[in-house]
Order: sequence, then C-alpha cells, then structure tokens
Amino acid sequence: MSRSASTKGNDTPPPPHNDMRRSDSNAVYPTPRDSYKREAFGGFTAGVVGTVIGYPLDTIKTRMQTGNAGGGGMWTVARRIVSQEGVPGLYKGIGPPLLSLSILNTLNFTSYNHFKRAFGGTNDSFVGILRCVVAGVVAGPIAAAVSTPEHLIKTQMQIDNASPSPKYTKGSINALRSISSTHGPRAVYLGHWANTVRESCFLGIYFGCYELFRSCLPDWKVSVPVAGGLAGAAGWVGSYPLDCIKANIQGSLGGDSRGIILTGKDILRSRGIGGLYSGLRPSLMRAFLVSGTRFSAYEAGVAIMKDAGM
Repeated sequence: MSRSASTKGNDTPPPPHNDMRRSDSNAVYPTPRDSYKREAFGGFTAGVVGTVIGYPLDTIKTRMQTGNAGGGGMWTVARRIVSQEGVPGLYKGIGPPLLSLSILNTLNFTSYNHFKRAFGGTNDSFVGILRCVVAGVVAGPIAAAVSTPEHLIKTQMQIDNASPSPKYTKGSINALRSISSTHGPRAVYLGHWANTVRESCFLGIYFGCYELFRSCLPDWKVSVPVAGGLAGAAGWVGSYPLDCIKANIQGSLGGDSRGIILTGKDILRSRGIGGLYSGLRPSLMRAFLVSGTRFSAYEAGVAIMKDAGM
C-alpha cells in the first residue's frame, strides 16, 4: 500500500510530549496544535475552492430534487436556468454556502482527523479503515450544526429563483432575515435530524473511501484528486436518498413539514424509488469534480503551512 496523503493521522510519529516539539537530523515532530492549524487551514482552502467550482451543479441538483426544474434532464435544466435567469442564476444563494462551507470544511477535516487519531484509524488494514469510517460518522453531528441552516437558505433561494414572483431578491442575508422573521428563528433548522443522519452517513463513506483509495493508488500527483473524486461520488451514492428527503423537508418551509420516514414514504408514493435519486447525475459529476479539487486544495493548504513552519 502506498503512503497516504497528509490527511492520514499517522503521517509522522507522535511527539514525545504533547506540548513539545522535538527535532533531530531526521525529523521534526509536529505538536497537536501544529496538526490542528494545518488541518484547519487546509479545510478552509478546500471549502472555498470546492464551493466556487461545484455550486452551479448543486443548483441544478436542488431544482431537480424538489420538482422545480420544469422537466428534462440535467443539461436541459442547465440551459433553461441560463436562458431564463442568466449565468448568475446558477450562483444565486452562493453567499451562505461560501461562508458556511469554508467553516464546515474547516470543522470536517479537523474533527475527522481528531477522531481518527482518537480511534486509531489507519489506511493499512481493514480494521484501521473501519475506524476511519467511524471517525467520519462521529464528525457528522458537528457538521450538521453548521450545514443545516446553510442548506435551508440555499434550497429556499434556489427554489424561489424558479418561481414567477421571487421573494428573496436581495441576497442570502435578506433571505435569512425574512425566513427568521416570518417562520421564527427555529425555522432555519428545519430538517436538522434528516441532515444530521445524512452528514454522518456521507462523512463516514467519504473519509473511509478516501483512505481506502489512497492506500490502493500509486503515490502519484493525480492520486489525491482521483481518490478524492471517487470518495465524493461514493459518499453521495450512499447518502443521496437522505439528501433528497432533506431537500424536500427544507423545501416545504411554510407548508406541511413532515419527518424523515413520512417524507420518504411520500416521495416513494408519488415518484417511486427513482424519486429518491432524482438529480443524482449532476450530483455525481459535482461530487467527483468538487471532492477531487477539495482534497487537492486541502493537501495544498497543509503543505503551505508545513513549508511555512507552522
């Protein structure tokens, strides 16, 4: 197995003391504070790059999931959005995701690596990779605390943009204020439990598969984006029905909001099993593209911090 990239918790031997840095002719051992700083910076970089690249496909996916696409496949929906709303229509509502996903990826990478070290996760054995999966699952509730409001605002703005008389025309902050004042502050956490389960499922598969693919691929420069892309696609395939349920719950703001099971039954009854996978194609394309660039950006951010001696 090839040596994993810097997301691996066992890249370097642990320091002899938690609060000291020891160096000799062969190595410099980072303190835990060094690791957290590097992972946080790498996660922030990953969040910015991944959001800007993948947001248009996310807009298309949300329209298709919630039945607001106007019919047709991915490219038909994309052309319709551009023709009716212009290219900015693909980026409407990007403000909250750009902020929250920068924060979210900082939390995801640092919390995952923290739990990975705590559970003894490695990429050199089946049990070690299972521990990495568990680390990702445990990081899920932390991620959901940030991502639920962001997903709600993004979903509402993307759906609103397709309506004949849009309400949220003054940006994401105005949408947040409007939703909070109209439906109450708790409304921004509509669908939180569905999103928490989805985040745990996604992150467990996401990080576990990344560790697996990095251990199997040669130690080439393209291995990081390829492993990241495959991990992202696997994570979305595994968690996509939950994402569809979450999108429908959040899209029902102000209407008859139902729980995970009832919403899932409603989708199955009205659209069949395919309804739980509506919009999967743009999601997989987005997942491969975004996750590949996200892990590459993460690794680059960590390397910059290392080179800076931080």
